[in-house]
Amino acid sequence: MNIQHYYQKTADISLNASLTALVPPFFFLLLFMNKFQGTHFIILLIPFIFYSFLCHQMYLLNKQRADEAVLSKYYYQGQALLPILQYSNVLIAFLPAPSLRMVLFDPDGSQIGEIRDMKMRKIRWFLPYFLDRIFPTRLGIYDQAENLEVSILIRRSGIEIISSNDEYRETIEIRKIGTTVVFQNGAIHYTVPKTYLHTDLQVLDEQSHRAARLRKGWMPLEWGERFKDPNTPVLSFKESLAPKEKCRIYAIFAALFLYHNH
Repeated sequence: MNIQHYYQKTADISLNASLTALVPPFFFLLLFMNKFQGTHFIILLIPFIFYSFLCHQMYLLNKQRADEAVLSKYYYQGQALLPILQYSNVLIAFLPAPSLRMVLFDPDGSQIGEIRDMKMRKIRWFLPYFLDRIFPTRLGIYDQAENLEVSILIRRSGIEIISSNDEYRETIEIRKIGTTVVFQNGAIHYTVPKTYLHTDLQVLDEQSHRAARLRKGWMPLEWGERFKDPNTPVLSFKESLAPKEKCRIYAIFAALFLYHNH
């Protein structure tokens, strides 16, 4: 998948949601129109119609983005993608999921991987997040070929990270100090100062040096030729970070955005 396919897929999901939202009003009109008179009955249908309208507008917006998206020469040349943990700049998009479906793109618009539920049980679609979060959530970091790189088990008290080959396993505790979220495993220590609406999140290491940064509303003009949403989150890692450290940071952002598009 590339960013153009993502916009088209998002548009299709929005169109299906728009049409589905019209089913209850149509059903109620057929069954109860003759039994209920006046405007009170119509008022009950307004939320469904309004939601359908919003979904249709999202369909039109993402359809336009899909039509306008321009892929870079890099993509057309079909060059091999790097392993997911070697990228220093990653752009993030979200798809609907019971907990999280975070799609990762390189700056050229090609999908390099995905962080998502390892088991998407259908019943979880109908659970509000405050009920779903009672149970541990197991996510997987997958590369562009759908190979599992790392599994992430998110609990209320912390995060467990397990490599696919079971070479290493670690648990990171989560606690809050004021508005700052702290992720710690012994000497390993990361802090994430909270910001308004998560528009600029920085991950600081134990020396208070920036290990990674996620920003919205910031994107080089060249990337904007392919990513038509100017608020596409951009995740930038420090160049010297090892793959294991990037796994930890991916796990941190997975915990922070766990129910972003539930």
